[in-house]
Amino acid sequence: MNKYYLLASLAFLFLTACEKKEKPITLPIKGDGQMLQVNMGETYEYQFYINLEEQKIVHVSKINSWDLALQSGSNDHAIFLNGGKGMAAYNTHKTAFQDVNFADTLQAKSQWSYDSPTGLPDSSAIGDWKTSRPVYLIRLDETGSKVRKLQITYEDQFQYTLAVGDISSSIPATITVVKNPTCNFTYFSFSLLTTVADVEPAKSTWDLQITKYNYTFYEENPPLRYIVNGVLLNPTSTFAYKDSLTTYNTINVDFATSVPLSNLRDVIGYDWKFIDFTATNPTYTIIKKYNYIVKNQNNHFFKLHFLDFYSPTGIKGSPKFEFYQLN
Repeated sequence: MNKYYLLASLAFLFLTACEKKEKPITLPIKGDGQMLQVNMGETYEYQFYINLEEQKIVHVSKINSWDLALQSGSNDHAIFLNGGKGMAAYNTHKTAFQDVNFADTLQAKSQWSYDSPTGLPDSSAIGDWKTSRPVYLIRLDETGSKVRKLQITYEDQFQYTLAVGDISSSIPATITVVKNPTCNFTYFSFSLLTTVADVEPAKSTWDLQITKYNYTFYEENPPLRYIVNGVLLNPTSTFAYKDSLTTYNTINVDFATSVPLSNLRDVIGYDWKFIDFTATNPTYTIIKKYNYIVKNQNNHFFKLHFLDFYSPTGIKGSPKFEFYQLN
């Protein structure tokens, strides 16, 4: 991808984000499955949790309602940022809360780290905090106007202890975050200084999350970060495979059980659609060659492909997809 073309394309996308787009003309052919469509809002403010076996949306929440997602498993301790808000982290490599100040924000400007959409703990912006328990700077949005200090001082099978403050604070607020074991994550808000309920449904009830998240184009020099909208897997025993060679209607259970599945959260991801900026009226178009295999927690296989990204009235942010249970 040419760097300057990509930058120009993203700039155009930003400037036209609030404009109503015409509905794409050519759509993939419907197959033999069930159809489901969600409405994220034209600026993608809502996220949806989908249960394929029950063929329904099981939960809807506001994407911007939380800042940190702390793993809730008794043996898990990774912490992720809300990439849909443009959040980032910087490890100051200092362990005394009072030693971190405005000077550290100058260093952070060129060294912000972002979560990988794969969901791997070792690829998160915060990363391994347990070895030295450093103080982090947390950027709350893309503008960089809101930065907080964070230190994770303790964790066990039941809870975390966080030290939180503004850049100028030398004495942090100490907050206990009790793990919610029914969900993958327990969510925390810096503005509320407490946990946020009902972001995610029980981890046993869903397969796919349609949301906004951070993606970095590492092929660019320097790497180019962007907020995308797409589909993430439930990190609890959900697997998927992306195929571009087999037609949707010919995919059967034998094929689904033969392909190499992955539990990386962004196997489905965002790139099942694209915008043609050379068109007179640029619109999102579905890439018809992509099909997906999903295996849920019950070891049931599904095939899935996307049909549209627009509502019946032509508003973007309404992914429509078809899926079929194979076994």
